[in-house]
Amino acid sequence: MNRREFLRFLTAGTGAAMLGSNVVKALASPELPAPLRTPAAAADRDPVYHGLNRWGFGARPGQADLVRKMGLEAYLNQQLDYQTLDDSDVERLLGELITLDMTAPEMYAVGKRPQEVIVELIGATLVRAVYSPRQLYEVMVNFWSEHFSIYHLKGQCSILKTPDDREVVRPYALGKFRDLLGASAKSPAMLVYLDNAQSRKEHPNENYARELLELHTVTIGNYTEDDVKELARVLTGWTVRPRTGEYLFSRAVHDSSSKTVMGVTFPAGGWDADGEKMLDLLSRHPGTARHIASKLLRRFVQDDPTESMVQAIAQIFLNSDGDIKTVLRAIFALPEFWNAPPKYKRPFEYVISLLRGFDAAVGGTPAGRRNAVGDALSVMGHLPFNHPTPDGYNDNGS
Repeated sequence: MNRREFLRFLTAGTGAAMLGSNVVKALASPELPAPLRTPAAAADRDPVYHGLNRWGFGARPGQADLVRKMGLEAYLNQQLDYQTLDDSDVERLLGELITLDMTAPEMYAVGKRPQEVIVELIGATLVRAVYSPRQLYEVMVNFWSEHFSIYHLKGQCSILKTPDDREVVRPYALGKFRDLLGASAKSPAMLVYLDNAQSRKEHPNENYARELLELHTVTIGNYTEDDVKELARVLTGWTVRPRTGEYLFSRAVHDSSSKTVMGVTFPAGGWDADGEKMLDLLSRHPGTARHIASKLLRRFVQDDPTESMVQAIAQIFLNSDGDIKTVLRAIFALPEFWNAPPKYKRPFEYVISLLRGFDAAVGGTPAGRRNAVGDALSVMGHLPFNHPTPDGYNDNGS
């Protein structure tokens, strides 16, 4: 099967499935982590394969030997500086999927069918995971896509998730958390999915405000129900143009009276600047730092990260002002990372790692292989962008 056939088979299959320690103290300092070192305690495992499995979707044939020659630290630096890696082969392959580069107004104007848009985005996601040399970047795109989870099949999200992927998640996946959070807060797909597009001063909708606090930032225990209600008022008017699917701040439906959220009072007439101030506060809150640290440690190290690990990585998150690359370097410098227990691959990672391990050179026709990818992900309940609730797919091996 060549790459072009593989692309067609992935998108077709997806469419069918859619339907159916001291180290801790040192890490907590404001300085950047020390260069990568593989602890002697990890001598019973191959650190190269460990790195390839945790920093990406598994090794392709011959890749481990190449990484061994260049060195793990050099490879990690390359992965973090992902834009220096040539991804043009993948982009040429994706050139057939025309909706990937279309804006929502363009898709509406030419009458693109929702199913076509859904299939192309999921197909592109699978192709990038299998073929892209930017493996750590694609892992982080997957991580943030689930952190800021949007269900493809709710209303106009079928169309709007494609611009969200292109303009929100992918540009900031290895950037600053505040930038990512801000882009998500103005994402038409997010505003539609969590009903903020319908939130009005007369009847504020609390869905997005609640998930912004509980899932995206500070998490439970750091806010009250009154904070949810007040934040919902702050975010009234953050909406979507009905005919074009573009973000709009509407003063006409915004509650411009004074509000108090998490002890911070916003005088009347602050308009959308109040929302931006709240995003500043939330992105730098210790609760957010712990929440993001816990999730990243769960993804890259183990299902139950220790308190000392969480504290160290959370402090680095705060010290670096939410710089995602700095946080990841700190995680990968932990002895616990190199001594991490085995972690079950979730269905998406499992299927992608198989395809990478076989270099996608599997037998059978595209139609015959559809069941091995699309149907497998459907049966295992792990198609991208297909989790109905906003908590995203479970990242625990249990």
